[in-house]
Amino acid sequence: MDSLLHGSPVVVIAFWVAVLTITMSCLLLAGVVLLRMRALRRERRDFREREHWTQVLKQELAGASAPVRRLDARQAHGFIEAWNTVHESLPEADSRRLAALGERVGLVDAARRQLDGRYHDRAMAIIALGHLRDPQLFDELSGFLENPSPIVSLCAARALAQIDPPRAMALFVPMIASREDWFPGSVARILTDNHDGSAARELSSVLMRANTDTAATLVRLLARVAPAQAAGVVRQLLDAKVDDHVISVCLQLLDDPQDRERARRFLDSPRWHVRMHAAAALGRMGDPGDRSLLEPLLSDSVWWVRYRTAQALLVLPGMGAQALLQIKERLADAYGRDIIDHVLSEHRLGITS
Repeated sequence: MDSLLHGSPVVVIAFWVAVLTITMSCLLLAGVVLLRMRALRRERRDFREREHWTQVLKQELAGASAPVRRLDARQAHGFIEAWNTVHESLPEADSRRLAALGERVGLVDAARRQLDGRYHDRAMAIIALGHLRDPQLFDELSGFLENPSPIVSLCAARALAQIDPPRAMALFVPMIASREDWFPGSVARILTDNHDGSAARELSSVLMRANTDTAATLVRLLARVAPAQAAGVVRQLLDAKVDDHVISVCLQLLDDPQDRERARRFLDSPRWHVRMHAAAALGRMGDPGDRSLLEPLLSDSVWWVRYRTAQALLVLPGMGAQALLQIKERLADAYGRDIIDHVLSEHRLGITS
Protein backbone atom coordinates (compact mmCIF):
# COMPACT_ATOMS: atom_id res chain seq x y z
CA MET A 1 0.00 0.00 0.00
CA ASP A 2 2.86 2.37 0.94
CA SER A 3 4.42 1.72 -2.48
CA LEU A 4 1.18 2.70 -4.19
CA LEU A 5 1.04 5.98 -2.29
CA HIS A 6 4.72 6.90 -2.53
CA GLY A 7 5.83 5.11 -5.66
CA SER A 8 6.26 6.55 -9.11
CA PRO A 9 3.82 9.33 -10.12
CA VAL A 10 2.32 7.12 -12.84
CA VAL A 11 1.46 4.38 -10.35
CA VAL A 12 0.05 6.89 -7.83
CA ILE A 13 -2.12 8.54 -10.48
CA ALA A 14 -3.38 5.17 -11.73
CA PHE A 15 -4.23 4.15 -8.15
CA TRP A 16 -6.30 7.26 -7.41
CA VAL A 17 -8.00 7.07 -10.79
CA ALA A 18 -9.04 3.51 -9.97
CA VAL A 19 -10.27 4.56 -6.51
CA LEU A 20 -12.23 7.46 -7.99
CA THR A 21 -13.73 5.25 -10.70
CA ILE A 22 -14.85 2.62 -8.19
CA THR A 23 -16.29 5.32 -5.89
CA MET A 24 -18.20 7.00 -8.72
CA SER A 25 -19.51 3.62 -9.90
CA CYS A 26 -20.75 2.79 -6.41
CA LEU A 27 -22.40 6.20 -6.07
CA LEU A 28 -24.03 5.82 -9.48
CA LEU A 29 -25.29 2.34 -8.62
CA ALA A 30 -26.64 3.60 -5.30
CA GLY A 31 -28.39 6.46 -7.11
CA VAL A 32 -29.99 4.07 -9.60
CA VAL A 33 -31.17 1.79 -6.80
CA LEU A 34 -32.64 4.72 -4.86
CA LEU A 35 -34.43 6.06 -7.93
CA ARG A 36 -35.81 2.62 -8.70
CA MET A 37 -37.00 2.19 -5.11
CA ARG A 38 -38.64 5.59 -5.27
CA ALA A 39 -40.35 4.72 -8.55
CA LEU A 40 -41.61 1.42 -7.14
CA ARG A 41 -42.99 3.18 -4.06
CA ARG A 42 -44.79 5.65 -6.30
CA GLU A 43 -46.18 2.86 -8.48
CA ARG A 44 -47.47 1.00 -5.42
CA ARG A 45 -48.98 4.19 -4.00
CA ASP A 46 -50.62 5.08 -7.31
CA PHE A 47 -51.96 1.53 -7.63
CA ARG A 48 -53.52 1.71 -4.15
CA GLU A 49 -55.01 5.13 -4.90
CA ARG A 50 -56.31 3.96 -8.26
CA GLU A 51 -57.98 0.91 -6.71
CA HIS A 52 -59.47 2.99 -3.90
CA TRP A 53 -60.87 5.66 -6.18
CA THR A 54 -62.21 3.13 -8.66
CA GLN A 55 -64.35 1.69 -5.87
CA VAL A 56 -65.46 5.18 -4.82
CA LEU A 57 -66.47 6.00 -8.39
CA LYS A 58 -68.44 2.77 -8.71
CA GLN A 59 -70.21 3.51 -5.43
CA GLU A 60 -71.08 6.97 -6.71
CA LEU A 61 -72.57 5.47 -9.87
CA ALA A 62 -74.57 3.04 -7.74
CA GLY A 63 -76.03 5.97 -5.79
CA ALA A 64 -74.06 5.37 -2.59
CA SER A 65 -71.96 8.51 -2.25
CA ALA A 66 -68.89 8.02 -0.09
CA PRO A 67 -67.43 10.80 2.10
CA VAL A 68 -64.36 12.21 0.38
CA ARG A 69 -61.79 14.94 0.90
CA ARG A 70 -60.12 17.22 -1.60
CA LEU A 71 -57.25 15.60 -3.45
CA ASP A 72 -53.69 16.31 -2.39
CA ALA A 73 -50.66 15.97 -4.66
CA ARG A 74 -50.09 12.34 -3.64
CA GLN A 75 -53.64 11.26 -4.47
CA ALA A 76 -54.21 13.21 -7.67
CA HIS A 77 -52.42 10.87 -10.06
CA GLY A 78 -54.25 7.75 -8.88
CA PHE A 79 -57.62 9.50 -8.88
CA ILE A 80 -57.18 10.89 -12.40
CA GLU A 81 -56.21 7.47 -13.77
CA ALA A 82 -59.22 5.84 -12.10
CA TRP A 83 -61.49 8.68 -13.28
CA ASN A 84 -60.38 8.35 -16.90
CA THR A 85 -60.55 4.54 -16.90
CA VAL A 86 -64.08 4.45 -15.49
CA HIS A 87 -65.29 7.11 -17.94
CA GLU A 88 -64.03 5.20 -20.99
CA SER A 89 -66.90 2.72 -20.80
CA LEU A 90 -69.63 5.09 -19.54
CA PRO A 91 -72.48 6.57 -21.58
CA GLU A 92 -72.69 10.36 -21.40
CA ALA A 93 -75.61 10.35 -18.94
CA ASP A 94 -73.67 8.28 -16.38
CA SER A 95 -70.54 10.30 -17.02
CA ARG A 96 -72.36 13.49 -16.09
CA ARG A 97 -73.50 11.89 -12.82
CA LEU A 98 -69.88 11.74 -11.67
CA ALA A 99 -69.31 15.47 -12.17
CA ALA A 100 -70.50 16.19 -8.63
CA LEU A 101 -67.86 13.86 -7.20
CA GLY A 102 -65.21 15.55 -9.33
CA GLU A 103 -66.25 18.88 -7.85
CA ARG A 104 -66.18 17.56 -4.26
CA VAL A 105 -62.62 16.23 -4.56
CA GLY A 106 -61.34 19.34 -6.38
CA LEU A 107 -60.54 17.61 -9.66
CA VAL A 108 -60.13 20.85 -11.61
CA ASP A 109 -57.41 22.17 -9.29
CA ALA A 110 -55.68 18.77 -9.14
CA ALA A 111 -55.67 18.44 -12.93
CA ARG A 112 -54.41 21.99 -13.41
CA ARG A 113 -51.38 21.15 -11.28
CA GLN A 114 -50.56 18.35 -13.74
CA LEU A 115 -50.92 20.53 -16.83
CA ASP A 116 -47.37 21.81 -16.32
CA GLY A 117 -45.88 18.36 -15.74
CA ARG A 118 -44.71 15.58 -18.02
CA TYR A 119 -46.56 15.18 -21.29
CA HIS A 120 -48.18 11.94 -20.07
CA ASP A 121 -49.51 13.61 -16.92
CA ARG A 122 -50.59 16.60 -19.00
CA ALA A 123 -52.50 14.39 -21.42
CA MET A 124 -54.20 12.50 -18.58
CA ALA A 125 -55.21 15.77 -16.92
CA ILE A 126 -56.69 17.13 -20.15
CA ILE A 127 -58.70 13.94 -20.67
CA ALA A 128 -59.98 14.13 -17.08
CA LEU A 129 -61.12 17.74 -17.50
CA GLY A 130 -62.91 16.82 -20.72
CA HIS A 131 -64.99 14.24 -18.88
CA LEU A 132 -66.33 17.03 -16.64
CA ARG A 133 -67.96 18.66 -19.71
CA ASP A 134 -67.70 22.07 -18.04
CA PRO A 135 -68.12 24.92 -20.59
CA GLN A 136 -65.95 27.17 -18.43
CA LEU A 137 -62.94 24.94 -19.20
CA PHE A 138 -63.26 25.22 -23.00
CA ASP A 139 -61.06 28.27 -23.51
CA GLU A 140 -58.40 26.96 -21.14
CA LEU A 141 -58.14 23.62 -22.95
CA SER A 142 -58.38 25.03 -26.48
CA GLY A 143 -54.84 26.39 -26.17
CA PHE A 144 -53.51 22.82 -26.03
CA LEU A 145 -54.69 22.17 -29.61
CA GLU A 146 -51.52 23.96 -30.72
CA ASN A 147 -49.29 21.86 -28.48
CA PRO A 148 -46.35 20.36 -30.41
CA SER A 149 -47.03 16.94 -28.88
CA PRO A 150 -49.53 15.06 -31.07
CA ILE A 151 -50.73 13.12 -28.02
CA VAL A 152 -51.43 16.22 -25.95
CA SER A 153 -53.08 18.11 -28.83
CA LEU A 154 -55.33 15.18 -29.77
CA CYS A 155 -56.32 14.70 -26.14
CA ALA A 156 -57.27 18.38 -26.10
CA ALA A 157 -59.36 17.93 -29.26
CA ARG A 158 -61.19 15.02 -27.72
CA ALA A 159 -61.81 16.90 -24.46
CA LEU A 160 -63.11 19.96 -26.32
CA ALA A 161 -65.43 17.74 -28.38
CA GLN A 162 -66.98 16.51 -25.13
CA ILE A 163 -67.46 20.00 -23.75
CA ASP A 164 -68.86 21.84 -26.79
CA PRO A 165 -68.97 19.76 -30.00
CA PRO A 166 -69.80 22.53 -32.53
CA ARG A 167 -67.10 24.90 -31.23
CA ALA A 168 -64.63 22.03 -30.97
CA MET A 169 -65.18 20.86 -34.55
CA ALA A 170 -64.88 24.43 -35.83
CA LEU A 171 -61.38 24.55 -34.31
CA PHE A 172 -60.31 20.96 -34.87
CA VAL A 173 -61.29 20.17 -38.47
CA PRO A 174 -59.39 23.06 -40.15
CA MET A 175 -56.23 21.91 -38.34
CA ILE A 176 -56.32 18.32 -39.61
CA ALA A 177 -54.48 19.05 -42.86
CA SER A 178 -51.69 21.05 -41.21
CA ARG A 179 -51.08 18.58 -38.36
CA GLU A 180 -49.38 15.79 -40.28
CA ASP A 181 -48.19 14.32 -36.96
CA TRP A 182 -51.73 13.53 -35.85
CA PHE A 183 -52.52 9.82 -35.94
CA PRO A 184 -55.22 9.16 -38.58
CA GLY A 185 -56.96 6.61 -36.37
CA SER A 186 -57.22 9.07 -33.47
CA VAL A 187 -58.52 11.82 -35.75
CA ALA A 188 -61.14 9.47 -37.19
CA ARG A 189 -62.23 8.39 -33.71
CA ILE A 190 -62.76 11.98 -32.57
CA LEU A 191 -64.82 12.69 -35.69
CA THR A 192 -66.91 9.51 -35.52
CA ASP A 193 -67.67 10.09 -31.84
CA ASN A 194 -69.41 13.33 -32.85
CA HIS A 195 -73.19 12.85 -32.87
CA ASP A 196 -74.61 16.33 -33.46
CA GLY A 197 -73.54 16.56 -37.11
CA SER A 198 -71.04 19.37 -36.56
CA ALA A 199 -68.08 17.22 -37.64
CA ALA A 200 -69.71 16.45 -40.98
CA ARG A 201 -70.68 20.09 -41.52
CA GLU A 202 -67.16 21.34 -40.83
CA LEU A 203 -65.58 18.64 -42.99
CA SER A 204 -67.86 19.51 -45.92
CA SER A 205 -67.16 23.20 -45.55
CA VAL A 206 -63.38 22.83 -45.35
CA LEU A 207 -63.26 20.16 -48.05
CA MET A 208 -64.83 22.27 -50.80
CA ARG A 209 -62.12 24.91 -50.49
CA ALA A 210 -59.19 22.60 -49.68
CA ASN A 211 -56.16 21.94 -51.84
CA THR A 212 -55.57 18.61 -53.56
CA ASP A 213 -53.79 16.70 -50.79
CA THR A 214 -56.11 18.01 -48.11
CA ALA A 215 -59.26 17.24 -50.11
CA ALA A 216 -58.21 13.61 -50.59
CA THR A 217 -57.72 13.20 -46.83
CA LEU A 218 -60.88 15.01 -45.81
CA VAL A 219 -63.19 13.25 -48.24
CA ARG A 220 -62.11 9.89 -46.78
CA LEU A 221 -62.82 11.16 -43.27
CA LEU A 222 -66.20 12.54 -44.32
CA ALA A 223 -67.14 9.18 -45.86
CA ARG A 224 -66.36 7.56 -42.52
CA VAL A 225 -68.26 10.13 -40.44
CA ALA A 226 -71.29 10.77 -42.68
CA PRO A 227 -71.51 8.44 -45.70
CA ALA A 228 -74.73 9.98 -47.07
CA GLN A 229 -73.33 13.50 -46.91
CA ALA A 230 -70.02 12.35 -48.35
CA ALA A 231 -71.82 10.88 -51.37
CA GLY A 232 -73.07 14.32 -52.36
CA VAL A 233 -69.63 15.87 -51.95
CA VAL A 234 -68.03 13.04 -53.97
CA ARG A 235 -70.46 13.70 -56.82
CA GLN A 236 -69.64 17.43 -56.76
CA LEU A 237 -65.92 16.68 -56.91
CA LEU A 238 -66.27 14.19 -59.76
CA ASP A 239 -68.37 16.67 -61.73
CA ALA A 240 -65.83 19.45 -61.18
CA LYS A 241 -62.32 19.85 -62.55
CA VAL A 242 -60.26 18.47 -59.70
CA ASP A 243 -56.90 16.75 -59.43
CA ASP A 244 -56.53 13.14 -60.58
CA HIS A 245 -55.57 12.06 -57.06
CA VAL A 246 -58.85 13.41 -55.69
CA ILE A 247 -60.75 11.73 -58.53
CA SER A 248 -59.12 8.39 -57.65
CA VAL A 249 -60.16 8.74 -54.01
CA CYS A 250 -63.72 9.68 -54.99
CA LEU A 251 -64.00 6.71 -57.35
CA GLN A 252 -62.98 4.41 -54.51
CA LEU A 253 -65.89 5.76 -52.46
CA LEU A 254 -68.58 5.30 -55.11
CA ASP A 255 -71.05 2.50 -54.37
CA ASP A 256 -74.44 3.85 -55.46
CA PRO A 257 -75.78 2.51 -58.81
CA GLN A 258 -76.97 6.00 -59.70
CA ASP A 259 -73.31 6.98 -60.01
CA ARG A 260 -72.49 4.44 -62.75
CA GLU A 261 -72.30 7.10 -65.43
CA ARG A 262 -69.82 9.10 -63.38
CA ALA A 263 -67.52 6.07 -63.15
CA ARG A 264 -67.91 5.30 -66.85
CA ARG A 265 -66.62 8.75 -67.78
CA PHE A 266 -63.20 7.92 -66.35
CA LEU A 267 -62.58 4.57 -68.06
CA ASP A 268 -60.51 6.28 -70.75
CA SER A 269 -58.63 8.65 -68.44
CA PRO A 270 -54.98 9.26 -69.39
CA ARG A 271 -53.98 8.43 -65.79
CA TRP A 272 -53.76 4.70 -65.16
CA HIS A 273 -54.80 4.86 -61.50
CA VAL A 274 -57.99 6.69 -62.47
CA ARG A 275 -58.82 4.01 -65.06
CA MET A 276 -58.13 1.33 -62.47
CA HIS A 277 -60.46 2.82 -59.85
CA ALA A 278 -63.16 3.53 -62.43
CA ALA A 279 -63.12 -0.16 -63.47
CA ALA A 280 -63.22 -1.28 -59.83
CA ALA A 281 -66.15 1.08 -59.15
CA LEU A 282 -68.15 -0.50 -62.00
CA GLY A 283 -67.40 -3.89 -60.50
CA ARG A 284 -69.19 -2.75 -57.33
CA MET A 285 -72.21 -1.06 -58.93
CA GLY A 286 -72.19 -1.82 -62.67
CA ASP A 287 -74.84 -3.53 -64.79
CA PRO A 288 -74.58 -6.09 -67.64
CA GLY A 289 -74.19 -3.27 -70.15
CA ASP A 290 -70.83 -2.31 -68.64
CA ARG A 291 -69.27 -5.52 -69.93
CA SER A 292 -68.60 -3.99 -73.36
CA LEU A 293 -67.05 -0.90 -71.72
CA LEU A 294 -64.71 -2.90 -69.51
CA GLU A 295 -63.48 -5.51 -71.98
CA PRO A 296 -61.08 -3.13 -73.83
CA LEU A 297 -59.29 -2.42 -70.54
CA LEU A 298 -58.19 -6.06 -70.37
CA SER A 299 -55.56 -5.03 -72.93
CA ASP A 300 -54.45 -1.96 -70.99
CA SER A 301 -50.70 -1.32 -70.81
CA VAL A 302 -50.76 -1.27 -66.97
CA TRP A 303 -51.03 -4.56 -65.06
CA TRP A 304 -53.12 -3.09 -62.24
CA VAL A 305 -55.73 -1.76 -64.68
CA ARG A 306 -56.02 -5.17 -66.34
CA TYR A 307 -56.25 -6.88 -62.94
CA ARG A 308 -59.00 -4.68 -61.51
CA THR A 309 -60.89 -4.87 -64.82
CA ALA A 310 -60.86 -8.67 -64.82
CA GLN A 311 -62.06 -8.68 -61.21
CA ALA A 312 -64.85 -6.23 -62.09
CA LEU A 313 -65.98 -8.33 -65.05
CA LEU A 314 -66.07 -11.45 -62.91
CA VAL A 315 -68.59 -9.93 -60.47
CA LEU A 316 -70.77 -7.98 -62.91
CA PRO A 317 -74.44 -9.07 -62.94
CA GLY A 318 -74.89 -11.83 -65.50
CA MET A 319 -71.18 -12.65 -65.53
CA GLY A 320 -69.14 -15.23 -63.66
CA ALA A 321 -66.19 -17.55 -64.22
CA GLN A 322 -67.64 -19.20 -67.33
CA ALA A 323 -68.49 -15.87 -68.99
CA LEU A 324 -64.99 -14.57 -68.24
CA LEU A 325 -63.50 -17.68 -69.88
CA GLN A 326 -65.57 -16.97 -72.99
CA ILE A 327 -64.07 -13.46 -73.11
CA LYS A 328 -60.60 -15.00 -72.84
CA GLU A 329 -61.24 -17.34 -75.80
CA ARG A 330 -61.92 -14.48 -78.17
CA LEU A 331 -59.31 -12.10 -76.72
CA ALA A 332 -56.29 -11.58 -78.95
CA ASP A 333 -54.11 -9.82 -76.38
CA ALA A 334 -51.82 -12.23 -74.52
CA TYR A 335 -51.60 -9.99 -71.45
CA GLY A 336 -55.39 -9.90 -71.27
CA ARG A 337 -55.63 -13.69 -71.41
CA ASP A 338 -52.97 -14.00 -68.70
CA ILE A 339 -54.78 -11.63 -66.35
CA ILE A 340 -58.03 -13.55 -66.78
CA ASP A 341 -56.21 -16.78 -65.85
CA HIS A 342 -54.72 -15.01 -62.84
CA VAL A 343 -58.06 -13.70 -61.58
CA LEU A 344 -59.84 -17.02 -62.17
CA SER A 345 -57.10 -18.84 -60.27
CA GLU A 346 -57.58 -16.48 -57.30
CA HIS A 347 -61.34 -16.98 -57.58
CA ARG A 348 -60.99 -20.77 -57.39
CA LEU A 349 -58.71 -20.43 -54.34
CA GLY A 350 -61.07 -17.99 -52.65
CA ILE A 351 -58.53 -15.17 -52.68
CA THR A 352 -60.01 -11.66 -52.53
CA SER A 353 -58.23 -8.32 -52.76
